[in-house]
Amino acid sequence: MNIIKYFILSSCRRLLLRILHLYSVRRFIVFHFNYCCSQSSNIIVSLTSTPRRFQYELPFTIHSLLTQTKLPKEIRIYLSPTSTIIKQKNLTLNHLKMYVKHVDSSIIIAKLFDELVHIRLEEEDHGPATKFLPILKEFHILTTNQFKSQAIMICDDDHYYHPHTISVLLKYSNEYKNSIVGLRGWRIREDLIWGVSGAVELGYHIIESFRLSEIYRVGIVTANHAYIIRPSFFDSQIYLDFKQAPDDIRHVDDIWLNGHASKRNITRLVIPTCCYSISITRTHELENYLISHQITRSSANDHALKWFNQTWEKDLWYRFNGQNRPKDLIWWIKIYRKWISIILRLKFIIYVGFI
Repeated sequence: MNIIKYFILSSCRRLLLRILHLYSVRRFIVFHFNYCCSQSSNIIVSLTSTPRRFQYELPFTIHSLLTQTKLPKEIRIYLSPTSTIIKQKNLTLNHLKMYVKHVDSSIIIAKLFDELVHIRLEEEDHGPATKFLPILKEFHILTTNQFKSQAIMICDDDHYYHPHTISVLLKYSNEYKNSIVGLRGWRIREDLIWGVSGAVELGYHIIESFRLSEIYRVGIVTANHAYIIRPSFFDSQIYLDFKQAPDDIRHVDDIWLNGHASKRNITRLVIPTCCYSISITRTHELENYLISHQITRSSANDHALKWFNQTWEKDLWYRFNGQNRPKDLIWWIKIYRKWISIILRLKFIIYVGFI
């Protein structure tokens, strides 16, 4: 019996290593192709981070962005406030490069890092919204339509993005040029209360791209799985109104951005894709901030949803018991996507370890 178990486990291990080897060869070719053809994508990635995440979560996120099948033309990391960042001597591009090197010491990653990754310091601290407010303000100042239509991928600093994230987002963004396209989102309840109870209801409520057979319109797209915006989608009110908003609302950036998109009649779409990103969260920065200020995430989200109560689309409310849920995937596509996600997850665990 033990011999049979050993044989089965050995066979599975060999199969997995062969798959990972083939995937690594493919990734190596893609990396070099992208490096030689760095103009393959015109997208800018914009995100923010914190001192506590700078050494651990952020390097993994940056590595995932540097190993995309379609590379961005720039990765901007906005840090704020400047005074705090400067005081901490280890929050520099050189330190970040060293941390990324701990994840992957290859020469190609080092070269891509030097070419694509930049840190920008902001005097004013916008909290989580620092991932999109500074870059929108910058591009609004630029007057040409080319700058106003610039594709910008907004993402978080605590996810390892699957290698097709940029390519699939860009594909749909170019097809739906007047919409925000993302890989995760949810519809808003008519009573403007955030969230639902129960695993089944939650499965209906949270819309994830790898479960979709076709695009699905939502009220909120979320940055944790990434989305693409364009400066033309917003006016100056998105950052001018921010200063007057209550503190709890300023810390729920997804609702703030989607609320202003709704004001401008910009639809938000979750698009289908092969797989999902991997959460690598170790430090819960937002939760710690909210707790220290006697605020709960649910109350902050409720407040923000009600702040935009006049702007949400009335034909887009969430209906309980899956009344307006997306169509189910065909069984073989579901199996295929699950298999791809398992391979990516196993590869991540083998190379990096458990998070």
